[in-house]
Amino acid sequence: MLIVNLNIRGLGGGTKSRYMRQLIASEGAEFVCLQETKTTVFSYAICFALWGDNKTGWIHNEGDNGGGSLLSMWHKEAFCYESHVMGKGFIVLAG
Repeated sequence: MLIVNLNIRGLGGGTKSRYMRQLIASEGAEFVCLQETKTTVFSYAICFALWGDNKTGWIHNEGDNGGGSLLSMWHKEAFCYESHVMGKGFIVLAG
């Protein structure tokens, strides 16, 4: 399984979203962990746009007013989500 972990320092702009989509596609990433997304609300549409298809699972920890926010995304054919635990500054996934 190819895992990408990146401190994105804000995901609001189109440039970083395009970079993430290209990185996931070119490297064949199956699991992506993003730190400091600085986004408080994520939707399926945003995650699907980042991943490039709708076979995406995701968990978001919004942090404190967007600061310290974390996003974990995975391809549903590579990782079968079972449960998660979140706290300040971490996401633990079981699958």
